[in-house]
Amino acid sequence: MKNAKTQKIITGLLSLFFAGALLAFALFWMNRGKPEKTGRDVVIFGDSIMAYSQDDSSVANYLSAETGLDVLDLSFGGTLMSCIYEESTPAMQRNALSMYMISKAFVSDDFSQQKAYHPMEPATEYFGSRIEDMQRLDLKSTKTVIIGQCINDYHCGITAGDVNSASEYTYCGALNMVILYLRRINPDIRIIIVSPTPKWMDSGNEAMDMNLGGGTLRDFMRMQKEVAEKNGVEYISLLDVYDTPLDTSEGYMLGKSYTVDGTHPNLYARKAIAEKIARYLKETEDDN
Repeated sequence: MKNAKTQKIITGLLSLFFAGALLAFALFWMNRGKPEKTGRDVVIFGDSIMAYSQDDSSVANYLSAETGLDVLDLSFGGTLMSCIYEESTPAMQRNALSMYMISKAFVSDDFSQQKAYHPMEPATEYFGSRIEDMQRLDLKSTKTVIIGQCINDYHCGITAGDVNSASEYTYCGALNMVILYLRRINPDIRIIIVSPTPKWMDSGNEAMDMNLGGGTLRDFMRMQKEVAEKNGVEYISLLDVYDTPLDTSEGYMLGKSYTVDGTHPNLYARKAIAEKIARYLKETEDDN
């Protein structure tokens, strides 16, 4: 009788051991090949305003130099906050790198759509390495996220939408959902929305009040700020970032001359953008 009980105990223990070993192997097999994840002090998600340079003169590198923080640049030129409502391969590929789809990928920890996107357009050579960086990022242990997508939603005629929208096909709806997804991953993460910089036409005239189908750029910035306030996240306006005159070896900088084409920031503009964000981070350091 005693031997039978002992045998049962041993059999039970062996069963638990093998079940545990099987579970450990299954978890190992499921996670094989997945990169080790690490958090960062600051992560920048943005479009070509943030991503125009990938060298030491990038906004991210200037921001790191100004603050001493570990800053990861996950901005992609030509990308949107929202998704394009169109059933075509170019639209589907572009949507994969929208901020809306990127935030969903972080929630599910599935970046297959982003990895499947292999752009052939000029100035996209850095996309692959940044998608790899994205997979290695641990948002749960990341302190601050800066979001700077807007200009391409405006360019593509995306509807700005209502401040309470939850549709990924409107700018406000996509931004609302991005904030929701980021907080689902990390309820304590600090989210800062950054406005676009001023824009000019080739003629030199300001383009802020030009409507390309979804509203003027000022409309987008106003709605962007309203969504930030509704969700209790921080907002930095870059509307005045080119208002400071600057005499440089390359000429006098003011307004449009801070840009290379009326939209994208030159070297001095990228530094000015980083300095404004850095000042804000330093001024609000005690509040966070």
